[in-house]
Amino acid sequence: MDTELLIIDDESEIIIEVDTDVEVLEAAAQGPPGPPGPSGVVIYTRQSTGALSAMRVVWEDDAGAVSALDSADEDHIDLLCGLTLTATSDAGQVTVQRTGAVDDLAWNWTPGRVYLGADGALTQSPPSTGFDVLVGVAVSPTRLILNFQDPIELE
Repeated sequence: MDTELLIIDDESEIIIEVDTDVEVLEAAAQGPPGPPGPSGVVIYTRQSTGALSAMRVVWEDDAGAVSALDSADEDHIDLLCGLTLTATSDAGQVTVQRTGAVDDLAWNWTPGRVYLGADGALTQSPPSTGFDVLVGVAVSPTRLILNFQDPIELE
């Protein structure tokens, strides 16, 4: 064994013994693959404050409840939470997605940018007042890749 002297101050000394001998006992084989890693999609469940449609952009309050977010809502624009995947007819649980791809056969997007509109609706027309919030990019008529951007206040 090797030894190493470590001096802390004028009155203290520590001697460390280091075992530097390495012995290979057996060559290892590759193990089985592990589970797949995260896919980059963030989905969670929240309580809504009232009736809420699917495919609406929502904001989250300090109690963890979500409400539709309007592109003119300066009080809550910085609390954007995600896009609802489910709906509720009254205050109930909804599934919210923050990142990744979302598919909806009812959509008919032109490939390109998608913005936050009125009452949480999605639109391909950027707003002229309130806040410009890029929600993501339509890559096909029925697929949207979520990529929420910081709001830009319009004057």
